[in-house]
Amino acid sequence: MAKAKQLVFRLDAYTPDTIPMERLAEYLGNLAKLLGEEPSVHFVRLKKGSTKAICRVQHEAVPKVDDRLARLKAGEGPPEARRAMHEIDSMLRDDNASGALEDEAGAEIIPFPGNRRIVEQPYGPFNQPGTIDGVVIRVGGRTKQVPIHLLDRQSNEIIGHATRDVARELAKHIFGLEVRCIGAGRWYRDDDGNWEMRNFTITSFERLDNRPLKEIVAELQNIESDWRKLEDPWSEVARIRKEGDE
Repeated sequence: MAKAKQLVFRLDAYTPDTIPMERLAEYLGNLAKLLGEEPSVHFVRLKKGSTKAICRVQHEAVPKVDDRLARLKAGEGPPEARRAMHEIDSMLRDDNASGALEDEAGAEIIPFPGNRRIVEQPYGPFNQPGTIDGVVIRVGGRTKQVPIHLLDRQSNEIIGHATRDVARELAKHIFGLEVRCIGAGRWYRDDDGNWEMRNFTITSFERLDNRPLKEIVAELQNIESDWRKLEDPWSEVARIRKEGDE
């Protein structure tokens, strides 16, 4: 069984005596969103010296928090956690500081470059055709463009919008098989160089086949074909290729 662990949020600005309470609350609020598992993650105290917020993760939440942090470090993870990570870094830059999330031994888990970060020029927003896959978990709204909530394979909730006609058809598949929604995303690049899809307009969709690959291959093998009637199918293939070249 995993043991409870402590994490340290290091903030290279202020001291425990000088950091405004409201600013500290903003940092801790975003840190809670970054770590997730809110009922099992607790603020313990501020450590003397530079501002270091000590947090304790209960033993039952340790594997989930570790996985979440690993995904964030790899540039993945839930959208709300990525937004919180970006917000913490932006706050540090505004405070002319940098920081990091560390383990008890001081090893860096997630860096926050803050004022050391190279700022890129924001770009967009612009529309880009694309698709999103997921299970429909909610359809509803009074607007003409109806919100469609999808849950992807990484358990991320994605919200798109569709006309009422398309929404009515999607509602028939709620909590069913995965669907592939076809449309256009509204994309924006922030000053960190991160791309964010701010909206997705769904124009059509198709159901995805979630059957095991073994079952699909068996079905394909059972399809009747004239090739099985040929004594030498490879010679026939060679003939077709030769006629094509000519």
